[in-house]
Amino acid sequence: MKNIAHKKTAYGLFLTALLIWTAGSAKGVVLHPNGEPNLATWTDRPDNDAVGRWGYIASCVAVSSNCIITAQHPSGNLNTPVSIGGKAYTIAQIWNHSTADLRVVKLYGANLANFVDIYENTNEVGKNIVMGGYGKGRGNSLQTGGVTYGYEWDGSNNSTLRFGTNKINYTLNNRLLLGLISNVIVADFDGLGEGMSTAYEGAAGNYDSGCGWFIKDNGIWKVAGLCRAVEGHSGQSWFRDCNDPNILDPDYLDAVRISSYATWINETIPQRLQGELTGDDWIDFADFAVFASYWLNTDCHYPDWCLGADFEPDGDVDWDDLAEFANNWLAD
Repeated sequence: MKNIAHKKTAYGLFLTALLIWTAGSAKGVVLHPNGEPNLATWTDRPDNDAVGRWGYIASCVAVSSNCIITAQHPSGNLNTPVSIGGKAYTIAQIWNHSTADLRVVKLYGANLANFVDIYENTNEVGKNIVMGGYGKGRGNSLQTGGVTYGYEWDGSNNSTLRFGTNKINYTLNNRLLLGLISNVIVADFDGLGEGMSTAYEGAAGNYDSGCGWFIKDNGIWKVAGLCRAVEGHSGQSWFRDCNDPNILDPDYLDAVRISSYATWINETIPQRLQGELTGDDWIDFADFAVFASYWLNTDCHYPDWCLGADFEPDGDVDWDDLAEFANNWLAD
């Protein structure tokens, strides 16, 4: 890997991210032909419903039953709807990190069943990741002398969920982008079977912001990064040099390093009262209806624990959970 192709200046990343932000689109994962996964059969990845869209501006990742995290630079606001888990939600509150390209967003009326933990370890380098988000996919091949060196992005909108894989190469601290300074994890877009390529080698596409980079930790998928910047070539992704495709030249891509901000995220995500099951910040008959639908269920498990009805949690919804629910009746 050539340093000149990957150790981008803050100015270069600023320009790339500015193009992403100005276009007002979201996440695209560009994949190699014959290396694109079939999402119906590829199950070793995060659940589809853990990844969503912030309007048409960015992707996002669910990190609790009613909160998402995403990038801060797209500048969405309280009037921008969030679509996740097949439903659209309005935004109740936004918390922006003071320096990093990161925000926590509370969704009104959400009780998400599929969310992920955050990755708090600092051993990301060398780890395989799954990238997931929405946006433009792979278009036509780019060739020089009959040799493919990359792909155009297609002309589709950002309504399709795509997943790909990659590997963390290294980390960088204090990277400036649109006035925001973030610690990042870095990957690149290798050709299949060369460099550090993975089975479904993917790259962040044009107009990227906020998609999840996930690491599997002891059998559990956790979000380790949020897409922040990508090397751009006017709507193209390269894994070789365009002038001489015999030279490897994988594109740079990075993500906000979640482990650097784990404490802030954990402290910012609002803690819900036991029994608040509908996301409206009020424990009433609507919550009891959800609770009753899981009464005596013995198949509650991580992460949602029967949509929160298993308060303890111990795998079932029983009299102990009912007592906890009664203690908080009509609380807000």
